[in-house]
Amino acid sequence: MSGTRQDGSRPALPLEERESHGDENKAFVERVCLPFLLSSQNTDGGWGFHSGSRSRVEASAWALLALRECAIPRTLAEPTARGFRFLEATQLPDGAWPASPESREGCWVTALACWALLGLEEFSGSVRRGMSWLCADQPGEARLLWRLLRRLHGIRRVSSQKDSYYGWSWTLGTASWVEPTSSAMIVLGSAPAGLLPAASRRMRLAEAMLYDRMCPGGGWNCGNPMVYGVPGEPQVGTTAWALLALRQYGDRQENQLSMRWLEQAWPKMQSVASLAMADLALDACGRESSELKMALRKALDASETPWNVATTAWATLALCGSRNWLPSEPKP
Repeated sequence: MSGTRQDGSRPALPLEERESHGDENKAFVERVCLPFLLSSQNTDGGWGFHSGSRSRVEASAWALLALRECAIPRTLAEPTARGFRFLEATQLPDGAWPASPESREGCWVTALACWALLGLEEFSGSVRRGMSWLCADQPGEARLLWRLLRRLHGIRRVSSQKDSYYGWSWTLGTASWVEPTSSAMIVLGSAPAGLLPAASRRMRLAEAMLYDRMCPGGGWNCGNPMVYGVPGEPQVGTTAWALLALRQYGDRQENQLSMRWLEQAWPKMQSVASLAMADLALDACGRESSELKMALRKALDASETPWNVATTAWATLALCGSRNWLPSEPKP
């Protein structure tokens, strides 16, 4: 493709052109994305995955992160306040958040809820309890029973991953996966001093797990990098999540390979979600692309499927021109 370097990356546009595109992106967010998010909020203060659907913690957290980033007080103060109250009301006694308000079991969305409330003094207690739950939560492969059963039954290994490295699971007691591990790492990088020892230990194991699961040529998929000796195919969303979680290691060869894979992959994508996640990750890693943002706007305009809240929130974060939504990088 024209305009690319030999390594597949794209040169930055001149400053004047980037500023012009930035104004267009902000206008698009205010004209298109924010009205959708505001109109999709439910009477309980939360958001469902689609407009009119029942409120869920995951969708609500992403909507709140997008609204907080836009920082238009008169327009957004009341909707965000109601969203915060929804998250506060759905937190479980043990500090976790459930996937849906009627559930009594915490899961991976605890990280997203903490992320949405991070930095708000009024909810610092809720965030601390959520982070404490994340530090204590262990996936299946970290538990003694899991390891004993594997050894006793001689379960054949079909993948090359190391069970001694683990992160976080989607649901309690199941195996680690890249995306919930990445979201937990992002938020635990801002753990308060009292939780730092536990958070640091968990993050070191999780970092090792992510690098262990990277596909041979760069990038990550939602499963395993090698199965029966066959390399897995990277996926845009999963790669973006892992790069966000490992962004402080941008000079590592693994990160460079994965960023290069993502830069080469996104021009072939038409999915709004994939383009938005690719933009968020590359921008956070210092590989901003005005062409990618333009492709994202065009995909939103051309989309023939109903928008969903999480995807619109990702697009808002990608196009709004700031990066306050992403916590400070933890020290390597």
